[in-house]
Amino acid sequence: MVEAERLTVPLPLAVQLYSFRDPDRFGGAGMGLDVETLSAIAAAGYLGVETVDVPGGDAAAARRVLDDLDLVITSSHTWAALGDRDALKRAAASIAELGSPRMIVSPSRLTTRGAVDAAIDDIGAAAEIGRAHDLRLGIHNHSAEMAPVDGLAVIDRLAAGLAAVDFQVDIFWVTVGGADPAEVIRRLGTRIVSLHVKDGIDLPSAADAEPFVNVPIGRGVVDPAPAIAAAEALPSVEWLIVEFDHVEGSAVDAAQESLTNLTARGLARGRDGT
Repeated sequence: MVEAERLTVPLPLAVQLYSFRDPDRFGGAGMGLDVETLSAIAAAGYLGVETVDVPGGDAAAARRVLDDLDLVITSSHTWAALGDRDALKRAAASIAELGSPRMIVSPSRLTTRGAVDAAIDDIGAAAEIGRAHDLRLGIHNHSAEMAPVDGLAVIDRLAAGLAAVDFQVDIFWVTVGGADPAEVIRRLGTRIVSLHVKDGIDLPSAADAEPFVNVPIGRGVVDPAPAIAAAEALPSVEWLIVEFDHVEGSAVDAAQESLTNLTARGLARGRDGT
């Protein structure tokens, strides 16, 4: 996309498939290849999806379904533990086979300088594993990365220690952590490749606080507009990704309402170009 287009066209909208996990249908973590849900997402107007590893476990089957629905794979989170090199190698191989361009990881809660330094080593090793499979590695934040360690926010320590790693900023968890999402985005700059956009009426007090409920974007207290404006000013940001950690009622309905609210405000672009 040329620069002139980027100044006038909103960022494209995807949805994180974790939002639709269904243990009753798929067991365990509930991450099956849910063709019915994927079809509804495409019909709602989403342009892409972000996966958790490989939906259903069969990369070829998942890619075939997503291609048929014209859903781009933006990136893929993995539940492989950062310290488990063998598990990361397996995850990277399957994510690459799926056709995803990025593997996204989330560090554990880091409260000491030693823990941050150890995480930098582990994430650096994960980035090398990703590169061996032509994958870029990205870090997804929760609220804990906003806290200072020795006077500097954890997310900034990670950025300084990992020059070849991208960032996916979750604006909900940044807000929970007491920081301003737009300011964090401006600070990280072109290290950012995507945003997780979500909302809530009541914010939990910490990343591990439950229960809490996300609501369709536009119904809660997290206004996405300033963060999205900051992201649009960066040539590196590729996607806005809707996600629900927990939602009451139908996650598909909540995703559709979120898309409607975002596109109506001109904050994102769906399948019809608006």
